[in-house]
Order: sequence, then structure tokens, then C-alpha cells
Amino acid sequence: LADTQLRGEVLSDGALAPRQLGLELAQRLREGGPWGQHFPEPVFDGEFALLEQRLVGGKHLKLKLAPAVDPQQTLDAIWFNIDPAVWPRPDVSRAQVAYRLDVNEFRGFINLQLMVEQINPL
Repeated sequence: LADTQLRGEVLSDGALAPRQLGLELAQRLREGGPWGQHFPEPVFDGEFALLEQRLVGGKHLKLKLAPAVDPQQTLDAIWFNIDPAVWPRPDVSRAQVAYRLDVNEFRGFINLQLMVEQINPL
């Protein structure tokens, strides 16, 4: 194995402008699949304020984020299978976040949700 395969790197397709962080793009990406091993789903990154952090299901972190460049815009996010000994971290209020866009359908409501791949505190 190459060193890059052992490091667990998260590759990003870049940052999205706040106006791009919406349900329309998430739906287009969903329709753009199927995604797979040699055709990975796009991952984006950006700097965000972590407005809320709470543990759900014992090992998932539910977040409320705001893009650093548009703090008035709030976004729902979830990070699956975190280490509950490390997160949530009330001392972290800003972070670089790698995420995928997802369409969340819950109790008859459809909204944008960021699927977190990695968080690096700033």
C-alpha cells in the first residue's frame, strides 16, 4: 500500500459559495449518481462556525453550522460514527469542515443536510 492509502486523506472538490449551499444542488448531485468506488460522490470543504453540537444515537454528532463568509446562513449537518470521547467539543467554535451535500427527508420535510466527512478545529 502507498502512504496516501494509509493516511485516510479526505480529498475535496473545493469550497462552495454560500448561495450554492442549497437543496437544489444537493438534489442535482443525488441525480448525478450512481456514485461508487472509482466514481466518488463530490466532497466539498469550507470554514464554518459551529453553532450547535449534540450527540445523537450514542455515536453521531448533530451540528448546526454557519459558513464563515455568511454567518447568517445556518445549515444542518451530521457526522456519523464519531468518537464520543472526543466529540462534542464545546471549546471548538470554528472549524474547517469536509462534507457532502445530502437531501434529508424526515417526517414529511425535505431540507439540505451536510454529511460531514472530517472536522479540523481552527
